Amino acid sequence: MILSGCKWEKDYKRAAFLSMQPDTDLILAPYPFNIFDREARDAITLSHYSKEEIKNILEEHELSWDTLNEDWKLDLEGENFTKEVNYTSHYTQYTYDTEIPIWIYGPNWFHEGVYSDEIFQQHIPSIYGKILNFEFKNKIPLNDFNKIFKVNNEVPEIIVTIVVDQGGRQLYKAHKGAYPFLESLSSNSTYFKKAKVAHLESHTAVGHMAIGTGTFPKDSRVFSNEIYTYVDGKVNHRPVYQGKNQSFDLYELNTSSFADEWDLNQNNEPVIISQCYANRAAVGMAGHGKEFKPKEISKSAVVPDADFVYWQDIKNLSWGTYPNAFGKPIVAEKYNLFQFYQTNKSKIKTHFEVNNPIEFLSKIHHFQGSEFQVKMDGALFRDTIEETILKQNKHTDGKTDLAYLTLKATDAVGHLYGWETKEAKQVLQSTDEEIKTIFEFLKTNYGNKFILLVTADHGAAPMPEISNGLFLTHEMFFATVNELLPESERKKVSLINWVTHSQLSLNKELMKQHQITEEMVIEKILSIEVKQRKFFRKIWKRNEIPNVSF
Repeated sequence: MILSGCKWEKDYKRAAFLSMQPDTDLILAPYPFNIFDREARDAITLSHYSKEEIKNILEEHELSWDTLNEDWKLDLEGENFTKEVNYTSHYTQYTYDTEIPIWIYGPNWFHEGVYSDEIFQQHIPSIYGKILNFEFKNKIPLNDFNKIFKVNNEVPEIIVTIVVDQGGRQLYKAHKGAYPFLESLSSNSTYFKKAKVAHLESHTAVGHMAIGTGTFPKDSRVFSNEIYTYVDGKVNHRPVYQGKNQSFDLYELNTSSFADEWDLNQNNEPVIISQCYANRAAVGMAGHGKEFKPKEISKSAVVPDADFVYWQDIKNLSWGTYPNAFGKPIVAEKYNLFQFYQTNKSKIKTHFEVNNPIEFLSKIHHFQGSEFQVKMDGALFRDTIEETILKQNKHTDGKTDLAYLTLKATDAVGHLYGWETKEAKQVLQSTDEEIKTIFEFLKTNYGNKFILLVTADHGAAPMPEISNGLFLTHEMFFATVNELLPESERKKVSLINWVTHSQLSLNKELMKQHQITEEMVIEKILSIEVKQRKFFRKIWKRNEIPNVSF
């Protein structure tokens, strides 16, 4: 239940404790379905819906058909209809953002079964560590999950982790029958149907960091996709891992990844692959590559090598990497984005069309939210395993390789069109087919000597047009809080050092200078209204967040 009971508060406080940064002062909790993001999205997208699926979604989230019908005049529509929508997001501790599935296939190592245990993304590296009999820095107890393991001293030749981005339980519930392979996997794998995102925020960078490192944001320091500040009357946002001069800062990830430690422990012999069209996902799972520097490293110690970690270079419509730390497979040169579109457009039914590279670049998000992206991701991933492992005969060297893939088209289509739409269903179907193809590829080349884990980094909120959710920009947020300052100061300085979507750091010196208390700031934030409705449900001070044992 989203709206009633006190469980939502417990979830928020637990997540806040596990995620607060050293200078976090306030935790922000919006009302359900409300979206707090950096700017109003003016682009309107024409989305296609099934009335039956919309009714199921409304019922799932305790929303009113009558209310939506009054706005959309659904009784005048046929079974299938179209509507213009804006966009949706994700970041909260409400169930639509946090409920995710986890499938683990590996009959040599795991008992098949459907489990209702609450398991977090942070457990995944510890599960791998147990299989590999490897003690790593961020190991967490698996006492409640020992029942899933078989006794087997043999190690897999490869562990493949696939993340269906924004593929929370809400997506599968909305489109029953659209994922036959994953549905079948539920009956011949270890299937956790109630896994959970246990941190703030339910974002790509944080979820992938959790899967890659096994840590929570309070320790990793990766706690949002971006951080917002206010300088000279303008809201600035800095993406995660972006250092000075648009360069990379991998040490924003303040802990080692499982891949970092496993690779070094095995003298760099395992192959490490991490692929996603967004760097914040690929890096979060892979770690630091050549820039991994253990605190205690002697002259005789093994020096980390360059793992294969790569993402899309949008400006060049190609795939790139950060060469100071990572390598890129040679085969990636074959996968020019526009050329892939041209080659495959006669075979793929899609919801966008372009004629040249410039037009393609203007619609890049539509490509990324389409079957084209799904099929490119799967083909490149398989080709990379072929190039870097199979052709090198490294799949028989006794050193377990780690390969991470994020199928992110489900996220892009969800933001643009809504995960409730026919467009999202089409991408989900393609994603399911691609996972099946990867599974069959692994079976062909590894027999039963592999582990495949499929999960999500987060879910997402329903489209605001469906849920009657509100949209608040960071521009409005900063402007409202700064009304506590004298008018002459409001565009020069800010009472907020930084804010994400759920955490906020206050400028204590400025508050002291103008005799502004924390309570005054909280009252001001709680007063924010959009369409004459309150936006925030609760604001907690740091000292109101209890210490949670884990």
